[in-house]
Amino acid sequence: MQPSAPVSPACFAARMAALGPWPGQGVPVCVAVSGGADSMALAILARGWRRDVVGLVVDHGLRAESRREAEQTVARLARLGMPARLLVLEGLARGPRMAERARRMRYQALFAACRTLGALDLLVAHHAGDQAETVLMRQQAASGDDGLAAMAVATDMADVRLVRPLLGMGKAALYATVRAAGVNWVEDPSNADLRTARARARHTLAADSSLAGTLLAEAGQAGQARQARDGQDACWLAAHARFHPGGWVVLPPGLAPPRLLSALIRAVGGRDYAPAREAVAALAARPRAATLAGVALMPWRAGQWLVAREEAALAPPIAATAGALWDRRFILHAPALPCGHHGATGPA
Repeated sequence: MQPSAPVSPACFAARMAALGPWPGQGVPVCVAVSGGADSMALAILARGWRRDVVGLVVDHGLRAESRREAEQTVARLARLGMPARLLVLEGLARGPRMAERARRMRYQALFAACRTLGALDLLVAHHAGDQAETVLMRQQAASGDDGLAAMAVATDMADVRLVRPLLGMGKAALYATVRAAGVNWVEDPSNADLRTARARARHTLAADSSLAGTLLAEAGQAGQARQARDGQDACWLAAHARFHPGGWVVLPPGLAPPRLLSALIRAVGGRDYAPAREAVAALAARPRAATLAGVALMPWRAGQWLVAREEAALAPPIAATAGALWDRRFILHAPALPCGHHGATGPA
């Protein structure tokens, strides 16, 4: 790794200003801090940028040292003057797709903490190297045009905006930032485990100094194209789709273009990933009653179509407690309820 200058507070502040507007005083901005050099650099820069920041540290429990490292990270954030919360993942069993399940649970815990704190924004420390790795992995997986755009600088989630202010910055600059601040960090040995796709991508990029720049340029072009498509999609939805607070969508007789139909099925089904592209393309080409990825497409009035949750795929009833998440789509916002109340939750 070549020597690099630290990221200056002025550079970071300018970056954040471009990503604004930000909430006023008293409303926190949350920062996901794993304890590694990248996220510690983000914490240092965020703490210098504004006072109302809160660190969120997740103990995933996958290694024996994880709790100690998480507690060390909380203590390091305290020395920076940043309050922090330790979030402990429970029920993460080892087995198939463990990394994917851990990532989903980690983000669920982070988003829940943001809701509790009243934060509208969550900063994460993905940087230029992460972006290049993502593009390479998606190329190898033959992802579509949207996938090759890789990570966006800001992504609107259900009720939190996920922001990646370091996405254009190199890892060397982040290491320099942490060293200049005199802050220690945690090195996760799993980052070098070549059994994982990301570690293999990192190894490939390290062996070819020019490849990362090429991949980042391609991601930039693909991202601009994706942004244009997103704008076109928003206009189409505003003109043709009707969204019901009960969680279903009414579409015109021709359904929707495949890209939009895929996104709607994913949202109505509460899924992390889009359904199979071939199946969605077949439905868009010849609209018909069908079920796909936990969603039912049903004929509706005047030739229209109803895109609704498949009844057989619904989550079972849960206790109606404030903040309860049901069917991965609905959050109950309510004051404290008497014990023993059950029933449907309200929309997020």
